[in-house]
Amino acid sequence: MFKPLRVEVVARFAAFESFFGAAHGTNHKTVRAQTAKGLAFVQMYAIYEYTVCTAVQTAIDALVSHRLSRKKLVPSLMTLFLDPQLQSLRDSPLKDVWTRRLQLFEQVFSSGVATVPNTVLPTDGSHFRHTQLQLIFDVLGIHRTPAQRQSHLHRVDEVVNHRNAVAHGRETAEAIGGRYSREDVLKINKQMKSVCLLFISAIEVHCADGLRHST
Repeated sequence: MFKPLRVEVVARFAAFESFFGAAHGTNHKTVRAQTAKGLAFVQMYAIYEYTVCTAVQTAIDALVSHRLSRKKLVPSLMTLFLDPQLQSLRDSPLKDVWTRRLQLFEQVFSSGVATVPNTVLPTDGSHFRHTQLQLIFDVLGIHRTPAQRQSHLHRVDEVVNHRNAVAHGRETAEAIGGRYSREDVLKINKQMKSVCLLFISAIEVHCADGLRHST
């Protein structure tokens, strides 16, 4: 289930490198070169967000395919599979709160097969910064950090911040690109690729064995 995603992510990073080489040119100090470096963060972010969203969707599909009993789910997965009930409880008017509570706990102890839409994405409001990656791992029950090195997690935040600055007009791509050399950008691209591929692999391995998701 994860192989098509891995192939697509590798292809997108390769396409980025090809485009960046053509757009940047050989004169590193031109406006075009500086802008290309700034826009590189937007493109890297796009691949990264696609990876996270699609990997979580694929993970949910894989977990659902195991036909796990809802009441036997490990606690962290209950937060995922009971998302509709938890959302309903959160959004309920006061007169419905206790009815929603009853419905929630009926589901907690239900022996039915656990299902949930694959559109559910755990989020902490950080908008794809590294803390959201850790949250996703925690919800799935993956007991490790979502990168090979701590510096890679800081790099994720750096890419997100620059992408947002360009996308929302707080800074120009040229201004951001002027802070980095061509070699810097290529190194960052390599690090982001590493984060994305590890994210996919860790989730793939974890979701493959249905036994580890039940108590």
